[in-house]
Amino acid sequence: MAKRRKDPSAEELVPLKQQISAWRGARQGLGPMPSELWDSAVALARNYGACKIARAVGLDYKSLQLRVAKAMDKPGLVKPTFVQLPATLAPQELPPAPGAMIEISAPDGSRMRIHLETGRGMETAGIVAAFLGGRG
Repeated sequence: MAKRRKDPSAEELVPLKQQISAWRGARQGLGPMPSELWDSAVALARNYGACKIARAVGLDYKSLQLRVAKAMDKPGLVKPTFVQLPATLAPQELPPAPGAMIEISAPDGSRMRIHLETGRGMETAGIVAAFLGGRG
């Protein structure tokens, strides 16, 4: 079952909603919304979901969802990849180093470093899943 995201606070939503309302009130004719407003909405949607943010600030859900998807594919963002480590190693197969170091960077910039002792590492998958779980 997917982990439920908490709801955004009013302090996060009200400024963006006011900026969008001000832009809509001041614009003359049709035209695209400024990219700064979209960027703010995308940042919130990545944390709380496109549906919640679109409803809260009055944006089209599909447009916001597409922009979130595009933001996830931008160059420079590292997508998580799967690396399989051997579950057990026979003593003669152990590497000469005292262990291994795993560094993980999430798209939101969070980082985690895991130092594995030689011959251990079975719990690593759970740790990595917990780290990446709230950053989908």
